[in-house]
Amino acid sequence: MLIKEILFKQMSILSAILGLILGVLTIIPFVRNFSFFALFLFAAPIIMVYMKKMQMMGILDIKQGAIYGAIIGFISFWGFSISFFPLAMIISFINKYSFYSVISDPILHGGLFVLIMLLFFVALLFSLTNSFSGMVTMYIYNQIEPKPEEAQTDIDIKE
Repeated sequence: MLIKEILFKQMSILSAILGLILGVLTIIPFVRNFSFFALFLFAAPIIMVYMKKMQMMGILDIKQGAIYGAIIGFISFWGFSISFFPLAMIISFINKYSFYSVISDPILHGGLFVLIMLLFFVALLFSLTNSFSGMVTMYIYNQIEPKPEEAQTDIDIKE
């Protein structure tokens, strides 16, 4: 199976934008849990359904849904990290007793290598969960969407 380069670029850009938006929304206390859960489980279905509605991708099988979901989950978490961690560090510098000081202390004292390794393995976890949700999305989408050969068959039954 070959992933088309233009499809991969579009999927990567949309995933990164979704991750950036959800990273900014996660800073808001009332929305924090919902946006993180949406990133953890629903990033792939959101991107895949959007791309299907805009006709950026054609008919996919379950295996392709799982692979695309894994790619979307991995990239969207990196977009999330790029926006969330700097904002959390800024808030923790302003208010030492905030929730975000728990996030900034290991980053400052652990070093850059530890941060990158931690983010990489968490991105793999997000990739796994979004792979499953992408697979389920393509299964449901294939059950609902009419197939091209089903829509164009004309059967005339004469008595």
